[in-house]
Amino acid sequence: MSTPVDRLSLMRLFVHIAEVGSLSAAGRLLGLSQPSTSRQLKQLETTLGVELFQRSTHELALTEAGKQFLPTAMEMLAVWDGAVENARAGRDKIRGNIRVAVPVAIGQTILAEIAVRFLAEHRGITLDWRLIDEPGDLAAGGYDLWIRAGPIRDESLIVHELRRSHRNIVGNAAEKAVQHPTELNRRPAVQLVTYVALQIPLETDDGRATTLTLKPALATDNIYVALMGIRSGIGYGILPHWLVQEDLEAGTLVELCSGWHPPAISLHIAYPQSRFRTARVKLFIEYLRRELVGLDSNTIFRTGTSFQSDRSKQTRRTK
Repeated sequence: MSTPVDRLSLMRLFVHIAEVGSLSAAGRLLGLSQPSTSRQLKQLETTLGVELFQRSTHELALTEAGKQFLPTAMEMLAVWDGAVENARAGRDKIRGNIRVAVPVAIGQTILAEIAVRFLAEHRGITLDWRLIDEPGDLAAGGYDLWIRAGPIRDESLIVHELRRSHRNIVGNAAEKAVQHPTELNRRPAVQLVTYVALQIPLETDDGRATTLTLKPALATDNIYVALMGIRSGIGYGILPHWLVQEDLEAGTLVELCSGWHPPAISLHIAYPQSRFRTARVKLFIEYLRRELVGLDSNTIFRTGTSFQSDRSKQTRRTK
């Protein structure tokens, strides 16, 4: 406790504990043992002369003093981290790790290629790249960023849209096209539950509107399982154009009601309001945004195909 650096370290531990609600989880994020975490929290409370948390068997909650101290601690850490990065910017390359939660499908295809190019151009930065559709509490997982297809309604996060992707209503080649989408209401469907509801509003370019009601024969949270189900004829479904483009061109899938459009799906990026965005995180966000804007649908599709093909070959070799 003899130097300002010690106090900053203790404040950082306090902020992590407040974010994750657990001494042990916060300690793991900082590489501390349980006894060290408890001892350092006690040091900070002794220095301040107040208790920061109320402890019980099943709960760890901020006291009123803790609630008052938290925003000040976060602001001081943000100022310190920013000052350190600015001081080093002219001398060193930007360095450090970025922990990212990405959707399973696009995280192993389009986004994976972008991430690899980013690392090749910024050798001092590392990525902890986790394929997770629903990461839960970002702070508890230690994530700096969360990328998700579909809406993010967590008010504790700052959310930005990266890109929109059009979707198609498709079935396998044996499915018959329809004049009006409500004719599909009687057919079995494949539902991708992560961003396809049971009732989907549809529109045409000339302003007509209707609602499609799914009757799922298969509901899944994995986009490739949904694609497999549609290809096999289990039912029709709604999937991103980048995923089904090759099948539509080859005739293995067909568009069932051309001219009727489901809402486009947005790709969002989010980060905790309480987490200071380092220069490396800002750099990655801007790189990602720039690369995605530069992709047309054909480029997106080809990227996804190459990765999926490589993955399939690898799977076959391991069997």
